[in-house]
Amino acid sequence: MKIAAILLCLTGVLGAQPKTVIQTETREVLVDAIVTAKNGAYISDLTAKDFHLSQDGKEQSIKGFELETASASAQTRSLVLFFDETSMEARDQIAVRKAAANFIDAEAGPNHMMAIITFNGAVHVAQSFTDNAGRLKDVLNQASFHGLAPSAADSDTSHDPSRAEEARAVGRGANGLATSFSTRNMIRSLADLGRSLGVLPGRKIVVLFTGTLPSSGDQKSEAREAIDAANKSGVAFYPIDVRPVFAQSDPGGIQQTPALRTARIGIQGLGAQGDPDAASSPLPDSGASGQEVLFGLASGTGGFVVSNTTDLLGGLQNIAREQDQHYVLTYVAPDSKEGTCHTIRVKVDRKGTSVRARSNYCTEKPLDLLAGTSAGKELENRAAGAQAGGIAASIQLPYFYLSPTVARVNLAMEIPSDAFKFENRKSKLHAEVNFLGLASTPDGGVGARFSDTLRLDFDTQAQVESLKGKRVHYEKEFKIAPGLYNFTLAFGSGSENFGKLEMPLAVDARMPGELAISGVALSRETRPAAELGLGFGVSAGDQTPLVAQGVQVIPSGSNQFMRSEQASFYFEVYDSNPASVTAQVRILDRTTADRTTGDRKTGAPKWDSGPGKLSVPQQGGNLPISSLAAGLYQLEVTASDSAGKQVKRTADFEIR
Repeated sequence: MKIAAILLCLTGVLGAQPKTVIQTETREVLVDAIVTAKNGAYISDLTAKDFHLSQDGKEQSIKGFELETASASAQTRSLVLFFDETSMEARDQIAVRKAAANFIDAEAGPNHMMAIITFNGAVHVAQSFTDNAGRLKDVLNQASFHGLAPSAADSDTSHDPSRAEEARAVGRGANGLATSFSTRNMIRSLADLGRSLGVLPGRKIVVLFTGTLPSSGDQKSEAREAIDAANKSGVAFYPIDVRPVFAQSDPGGIQQTPALRTARIGIQGLGAQGDPDAASSPLPDSGASGQEVLFGLASGTGGFVVSNTTDLLGGLQNIAREQDQHYVLTYVAPDSKEGTCHTIRVKVDRKGTSVRARSNYCTEKPLDLLAGTSAGKELENRAAGAQAGGIAASIQLPYFYLSPTVARVNLAMEIPSDAFKFENRKSKLHAEVNFLGLASTPDGGVGARFSDTLRLDFDTQAQVESLKGKRVHYEKEFKIAPGLYNFTLAFGSGSENFGKLEMPLAVDARMPGELAISGVALSRETRPAAELGLGFGVSAGDQTPLVAQGVQVIPSGSNQFMRSEQASFYFEVYDSNPASVTAQVRILDRTTADRTTGDRKTGAPKWDSGPGKLSVPQQGGNLPISSLAAGLYQLEVTASDSAGKQVKRTADFEIR
């Protein structure tokens, strides 16, 4: 999806916008759709009116529509090369390595991040996300590639080539049981990977290099779970059957060039678009019955299978083009019970076309967790009351656009440790704080609402004591329409232990295709972003990470900094041609502002980055606060496009 931002002045624009309320239950679903002609060529001249999208057989109104192309967006692309060593023959791996290395040379680079994962019975992240082709190829050459698959060296059929190839084609071998077990674990690993990649923006691609897969009901069940996890995270699977052509059959007897055959076979292997049980559907078989799992993984997530070709590099190049040639459709899903899954079907009003898209949508936990509970009702009373409470905390509300009509607010909060009252519970020292957030419109309406609970569990009293004098960091993400709001956050752990914070929230209107800037997030903590999306078995949480130049920026809940602290910033720029945009960041003395108009005086800025061309929409950097005196300051971000238009965004902060 496109990452963009807009810095429209707060005066006048917001008041003219129609009121749009995003209720707690509203679920905005993004569907990536790839449309091709009969010859495999991508079709890029469609409009929203050409598409029909249904959920569970009922047509849905398409609220958002974009064509994602390489020229229209500088969004970072994320692609994982996943090598299933347990199913590949040693001799097949030679061709796989060569094709993958050539593919890395051609595709890795700015905005095209790749990671390498191997599976030999267990998952190994050989290389985290990077755009360094040399590093990726070094890791590729050093990878073990010593799986459990039968090979000529350890099989009794090695002296009879015809028997050996027959065994490979049907998946037989002395370790057939181990291969079946490993395949199930491999598919489970794909599900874990799909869940982990959800923290990364946009459409993610997982290229699965694999060989002979046995068929079983368990594997199909695991495949359905992997499909559900991938669809929740915007991940598409693209399996590559690396076996020799003579060990596979050719669905439909297509005899075109390798590149065309790759596209045609992949599309032919999709089954009925929107099939609610894609992995159990009668999908085309690439040679052995277990290979239908590959087609299920692809069809269920909007990918395709590369098979029956000696041109593995051509197949990889076709996959790469998918990152830059897809439509993004947005609709609001009807209300449904938490944890239920629904069939999605996308059609196009144009003859001779094929459409690939995710096959389902599953609801997740509600944003308003405390709705209807006694804790929730108590916080509602606190939010409406006049008392501020006794817990002194702080919040910041930076926002980032998901579309011209919807923004994502990344609430960050710093809570004093004495707000947590610990008690013994199930052999743990347990404490929790409940939260209720309300964004109210000037006329008393509700633009957004959430409730949540933060729980802490420790084993020893010493761990609890270590919290004293410190602050606990909390983050929550919610969606809201552009507009003017008063945000209220009520929180507490009991009738007397509570707090309430209020802050204006102004989300500027954003015009489609025009230059825009997000809010500015201030931070006192950063982390390497290389491992983001590859944390197997670890929940990514509910927050979308803020990542710029390979660094994850943790938004701070306070705008007050000590001169000895690290300080940094993050913002996003949105434009139809982000590469043509320049940005400049300055630090201004807030005490020199006109108290009536807020305008700066003519004094020189305390720090100036100078104008710079943007290579990516996500931008961040360090603030040189150690060189500044204690006082009140303003961070000013200015973006300019090739037509001379400028937009600005500011964030106030204090140095103590």
